[in-house]
Amino acid sequence: MNKAVKLPTELEKEEAKKWVEKHSCRAWRDRWCFVNGTLIPLYARPYWYGESYFNRKCHYSLNIQIINLPNLRIIDFSYGHTGSMHDSSVWGGTKIATEHDQILRRR
Repeated sequence: MNKAVKLPTELEKEEAKKWVEKHSCRAWRDRWCFVNGTLIPLYARPYWYGESYFNRKCHYSLNIQIINLPNLRIIDFSYGHTGSMHDSSVWGGTKIATEHDQILRRR
């Protein structure tokens, strides 16, 4: 994972900002990464703490969150969370959330 998933370089950030500016609006230029949470369904209720895997859609699942650039390259993710966990809590497991001052700083 450390080889495949890396934070973007300053050049990659700038390319992402240009893409956002071109395909969205200028005011969103500095919002250069995309965040999406998704639920991964499980076949059955886990034996240990099964109720915590029960999500709002009435399925047993895991909750993961992926952060990517406009070119779809994954730059960060959070996994291993139960389906009942809220996306905002899963976001807290990402490096970008814990080190946002350094990673998301504006020039």
